[in-house]
Amino acid sequence: MRVIAGSAKGRRLRTVRGQATRPTSDKVKGALFSILGSRFRLDATDLLDLFAGSGALGIEALSRGAATVTFVEPSAAVARILRDNLHHCGFDALARVIQAPSKRALLQLARRGDRFGGALVDPPYGQGLVERTLRDLAELGLMLPGAWVVVEHHVDEPPPQRCGHLHLTQRWQYGKTGLALFAVSAPMATAHDSDTRLIRAVYAGSFDPITNGHVDVVRRAVEVFDQVIVAVSSLTSDARKDRALFTADERVAMIREALADSSGRTSVSTFSSLLVDYCEEVGARVIIRGLRAVSDFEYEFQMAMMNRHLRPHIETVFMSAGETHFYTSSRLVKEVVSLGGDVRGLVPDIVYRKLLDRLRRQQ
Repeated sequence: MRVIAGSAKGRRLRTVRGQATRPTSDKVKGALFSILGSRFRLDATDLLDLFAGSGALGIEALSRGAATVTFVEPSAAVARILRDNLHHCGFDALARVIQAPSKRALLQLARRGDRFGGALVDPPYGQGLVERTLRDLAELGLMLPGAWVVVEHHVDEPPPQRCGHLHLTQRWQYGKTGLALFAVSAPMATAHDSDTRLIRAVYAGSFDPITNGHVDVVRRAVEVFDQVIVAVSSLTSDARKDRALFTADERVAMIREALADSSGRTSVSTFSSLLVDYCEEVGARVIIRGLRAVSDFEYEFQMAMMNRHLRPHIETVFMSAGETHFYTSSRLVKEVVSLGGDVRGLVPDIVYRKLLDRLRRQQ
């Protein structure tokens, strides 16, 4: 068993002979970190490695830039090998090893007030530990807002869809091994109840329907802000908007599916009040507005100035659409589809299917 990437690439890791350990294969480990690398940043992130064994997953994370890893391993013999592996890779200063059963270790971490940006969970098969461990993580509040949990499991022991504030976003299968990615969807703190104040932003619009241009703005926004709320307006006074093709609830459902892999750092809801009043309700300090062409700017500037007049402490941030989406709009997409044009690649797959179905029924 070896480290497959990063600063310790190629270092071989010891295992305990005769122990019933089940090291993660290089294929599954490579897939796991490819999944994480495409969705999250490991650098500057404090991670938790449960049922750590010889430390293969947590050490791989450290090699790829994780800030720290807390390893939890119940076996004293395996924990000794784990410490040797950390020393061999030069990660002693970045790691903490807790030799204790998982539940006891999690209670200890919760009492200390520790919280993590991600967790790697690889429990023994056939002992019902997947759901129990997820429930413990959720109930003890050990995961930060926007955090993720990856569970390695046997395909015959699928994880639940939800445990507390952890919800399943995606699953993969590699032979008899499954990987499940969970995101934290805990209720967001208000602007007054957190020692570390989160910067929450609202990206509002009619989104009838959401396009890949909108999705591009959301994905870039979560790299800037701690949390992004996609707010679907159920009412509009903008004469440029057509009569809605989809109901507000249908739009919310499509957006949630399109952003299912966003690790809990986005949420979707509807609103029918003034946008600045809605921002006050959810504790948001920033309004995100997307710009395509120069022609958008005059209208958006007027709206930004009015919002500042109403709530001077709420800022408006303009984000330009990516070069592949600057011409895409919901209105144009609907018009092209109604005339038989192909808009695949301009909208999420779920939206494309719903558009075809809705327009087919209207004909």
